[in-house]
Amino acid sequence: MIKKLKQKINSLIGNASGFKGIIFINLSILVLVLLLMFMQQGWISKERDTLISMIDKQTIDKKVKEVDIPKEPEKLTEKTVNKNKQGDVFYKSSQGRKVTKFNIKNTIKEADMYFDYNQYKKAMVVYERLIDSGIAFDDSDRIFSRLAESYYKSGNYEKALGAYRKVVNHFVNSSYRLSAQLGLGECLTLTGNYDEARRILYAIVGQEASYREEKDKNIAIEAYYEIADSYIKQAKHHVKKEDTRQKVVAKMN
Repeated sequence: MIKKLKQKINSLIGNASGFKGIIFINLSILVLVLLLMFMQQGWISKERDTLISMIDKQTIDKKVKEVDIPKEPEKLTEKTVNKNKQGDVFYKSSQGRKVTKFNIKNTIKEADMYFDYNQYKKAMVVYERLIDSGIAFDDSDRIFSRLAESYYKSGNYEKALGAYRKVVNHFVNSSYRLSAQLGLGECLTLTGNYDEARRILYAIVGQEASYREEKDKNIAIEAYYEIADSYIKQAKHHVKKEDTRQKVVAKMN
């Protein structure tokens, strides 16, 4: 490239004459120098972008290798928990262990483990042991809330009612209180206490305008559904009751 530029300059010098020729030559040299600088800057910019791209790729590859991607935990179903009867052995052995202030954190973890993997019957047994221990712990509202839900999921609606009432009445400022109200309303409907159920559920939707968190707004939406479901279940109950009465009357006649 430099050799070609020199040949071009020599050609210009040979063809130029006088003062005008000198000016023309100087201008030509300036233009060629600027052109060379521009081309050189383009090469540098291109090489710089290539280098940055290579560095970024190497950095990203290194970061990806460094990231410890956690494996998805094995779902703790009845099949996996009881595999080789290890789950049952662990569960049964823990039942004979007294809850103390030294092992209470591990006992809470055990209960939460069963709850998180939908082992509600086992979860409620461990939560009951925690509560019966009489030892104070920080998140007792969460424990009672999970105990109530464990009862509910296990179909024990009467016990669920008691646990939900505990959260609603004794933990007024708890973040679990609103969901406990919803659970209480559902259980009251399922146990045939339709009027009280709707009273609880209407109290939830009555405060809908004050809810700021998305989870609270969703609870209000669920409460509307539960109100409608309560009316439907009550109507079916009355129809069934009337059918039974008419059958009794028919037999008597």
